[in-house]
Amino acid sequence: MPDLTSDTGAGRVDLDDAEALRSSDATGALLHASMAGAQLRSVATAVDAGALEGLVGFRPRSLVWVTGRSARARQAARVVAALCETVGGAAVPPLVHAHALPTWVGALDVVLVSGDDAGDRDLASAVDSAAHRGAVVVVDVPKEGPVGESGGGRAVWLSPLPYLPPHRGVLHHLAAGMAVLTALGVPGLDVGVAADVVDVELEGLGPDLATPVNPAKLLATAVSGSDPLVWIHADPVSAAYCDRAVAAFCDAGRVTAASSVADAVRSQAERARGLPAVDPLASLFHDDELDGEREHRTIRHLGMVLSADEEFVRVTAGPLVDVEWISDRGRDTLGAAPAPLSGRVAALMARTELSAAYYLVGGL
Repeated sequence: MPDLTSDTGAGRVDLDDAEALRSSDATGALLHASMAGAQLRSVATAVDAGALEGLVGFRPRSLVWVTGRSARARQAARVVAALCETVGGAAVPPLVHAHALPTWVGALDVVLVSGDDAGDRDLASAVDSAAHRGAVVVVDVPKEGPVGESGGGRAVWLSPLPYLPPHRGVLHHLAAGMAVLTALGVPGLDVGVAADVVDVELEGLGPDLATPVNPAKLLATAVSGSDPLVWIHADPVSAAYCDRAVAAFCDAGRVTAASSVADAVRSQAERARGLPAVDPLASLFHDDELDGEREHRTIRHLGMVLSADEEFVRVTAGPLVDVEWISDRGRDTLGAAPAPLSGRVAALMARTELSAAYYLVGGL
């Protein structure tokens, strides 16, 4: 995993001091996070240019999404799969998410290869093997190194932005998956519309906007602290989003966790009854005589609901002691038209990436 924590050496930075934030952004975290719209737009432009015309009208046996060792590509794949489950309907082909290319893949399948490392020979092998077997191959990896030389000219490339570090390209992976599924006839995943929604979202997240009116800065302050923090969810889309949020803030130096609402309520009840922790090894390295009595801190929860009945979810989470619901989930409209769920999720992911960057650069 790349080291994204070098910004914190400058100490804490006032999130409302735009110049201080920019000057402290040594790794370009804020700059790169602000390019979320451009990541989606680059894929939309490639689609408009006809990059995926060969998929139109094709009904594959399966769409196989190979992500190798890229955690970001896996997280994007999970978000897209959850969106398909929610809005895709019967048009969604069987979606297989794999670390490596399955042996059964052949000419009846579409293969999407996503990753951050163009030197990953396993990804290069997946591209070569899939193309050799006659599958339609779409590649979402920088076109260089062993991966760039693979495919024998039979693969379609959705190359990431050349000036964006690959490890900050999770929105590009998301866009690639949405674009391939849209070309295969799945509704509700239009990348161009999602890019528009993300651009509108980013307008309200800039460094010059004060914390009280900046959802990204508000989220960074909500996540900050050293107390245990758990993101809670109750639907597939929220679960996939929360997993990515945990990873984004972990990269920025804040370790949190994610759980379903039901599991969070059950865990709290077990702790209240004095039952052992779910993890039997949680106190393995703690010695009361050497370390003092084990500190029991209240667990905070951040709640997210994207594709479920929010009122019902809040009632279910009622027993939890400390819950803050993320009520601002972006704009419901794009101009006069309603914003699709896929666009709102992409916008929330863009907000979260920028929020993690604020957390990192601000030294929270």
